[in-house]
Amino acid sequence: RFAHIDSSELYERRAFVSTTQDRLARAKAGMNSPDIKSKMLADERAKAARRAGSSDQTDLERENTAFIADTQAQTSLLMQQQDETLDELGEAVTRVGEMAGNIHEELGAQNRILDEMEEDLTDAEEKLGMVMGKLGKMLKTKDRFQLVTILGLTLTMIVLFFLVLYT
Repeated sequence: RFAHIDSSELYERRAFVSTTQDRLARAKAGMNSPDIKSKMLADERAKAARRAGSSDQTDLERENTAFIADTQAQTSLLMQQQDETLDELGEAVTRVGEMAGNIHEELGAQNRILDEMEEDLTDAEEKLGMVMGKLGKMLKTKDRFQLVTILGLTLTMIVLFFLVLYT
């Protein structure tokens, strides 16, 4: 399909893609580790606490603020995870769309080939019908000289054909 790419370059490209996919999978696994998640949750809590701000709060207000900050941090992390999942889903849909396009192109090419083959078969069928008609006419003739001439020329053609092959 890609005549300008030889097999060694194709192998190198496949190896590069495979290595890159492995690296990305390891990076994603690292980002989804419990340590990273707890660090992100702590950062979100700190950010929410900075937003809440006031230092002259009662214990109940501090607990409420901490609860709200914790809930906001968890919600923010959940939204980030959902965004990542949606991005991955979008990429998967894009890949499926590309595969569907490739399948469409391949089917179109095969349909063109089948149409060309059908035209060739129709032409051959028409020519065969003409030959069969002429052969039927010829066999109905009573002229023996004509039949002997055709047989002699056919044998001569076969002999010449074999002479050409073996020389």
